Amino acid sequence: MGESERLQELVREIIRESELPRTLLAKDAEISRAAIEAWLSGNRNPTSQSAEQLAAGLERRATRLQYLAFRLRNGLEQGG
Repeated sequence: MGESERLQELVREIIRESELPRTLLAKDAEISRAAIEAWLSGNRNPTSQSAEQLAAGLERRATRLQYLAFRLRNGLEQGG
């Protein structure tokens, strides 16, 4: 298995494990949903740059979710 195939398998695995809608993943990563669909179907291989964009999008989503959880907990501590 070559490097592009390994990257494609890793990207597919990450997309599945994220359990996020593909439209949201694409938006967060600033790539097209069509690109994500093409990676998943095997019609295209992601580049290292697009994989980095996907990683950055996941990080932004995680940061946002952590912030929202913080706000919720803070509101609970202050009596809602």
